[in-house]
Amino acid sequence: MSDALALAGITMLDVKFISNVIVFLSFTFWFLNKVVLPTFAPPHVKRDPFLLAFELTCFVPLAYCAIVGTSAWLHDVNVGYDTAFDRLYKPAPESARRMILVNLAFQLWDLLISYGRKELNSLEMLAHHALAATLCAIGLHVGFVQYYGIYFLGVTEVSSLPLVYVDSCKFYPAMQRARPGLDLVAKVLFGLSFVAVRDVYFIKYSKTLWEDSLKVLGDGSAKFPKLTVGFLCANVFFVILQLTWTKLLIDGLIDMFRTPKYESESKVKAGEVKKKN
Repeated sequence: MSDALALAGITMLDVKFISNVIVFLSFTFWFLNKVVLPTFAPPHVKRDPFLLAFELTCFVPLAYCAIVGTSAWLHDVNVGYDTAFDRLYKPAPESARRMILVNLAFQLWDLLISYGRKELNSLEMLAHHALAATLCAIGLHVGFVQYYGIYFLGVTEVSSLPLVYVDSCKFYPAMQRARPGLDLVAKVLFGLSFVAVRDVYFIKYSKTLWEDSLKVLGDGSAKFPKLTVGFLCANVFFVILQLTWTKLLIDGLIDMFRTPKYESESKVKAGEVKKKN
């Protein structure tokens, strides 16, 4: 039996790896939700530990993608990705490829676990998870835009790390009341990192992706013309999503500093921005 699927790209070993990551995340979530938090957490968490278990579980793949993706982006793709054709079709280094597989598994797990929980299953977030997972799978399977995947699926998760604490405080206001200073630091770190990696540089590399794609479409060297157009349309969706979240972030910061007393009940919309890509 062949090690590969119908098209060369994602192998059965990759499928097993993705499955193992999903099983690991599911077990971690179950262990936190059913054993650790009900036993050791404060009373306000014990009443419904689901969301904190979710956030703590998310931190593991998000940290992995952020660290591995940023390292690969800064050190592993400086040479050999000099042309539009290379940036679109050259495979990512192995460590970065593994990071994309982890992100694919995480998006699938997040989609499944978020679906039945009203705090997590907004339409835009479910669409985000489904589309991100689809793009991951296609890009890996046919060998397309893996270079850009390092940034969009790895570096951007840097902003998601402080968001874990921000969202935890949103779901459990007593956490914010207990440590308001830490909550404020997390919000500031989240805001600054979000603007950097999901606004400024996200738009910069989206522009480069468009330029590269239009170049290969124009000169006839595109391997997958229809797929290229589809990925560009998906990029428009993600750019709009980042800008929408940025507006929520700015509105939340304005509300926070207008509030006479910094307290958990303040409707800080920055905490409404969900994790991404």
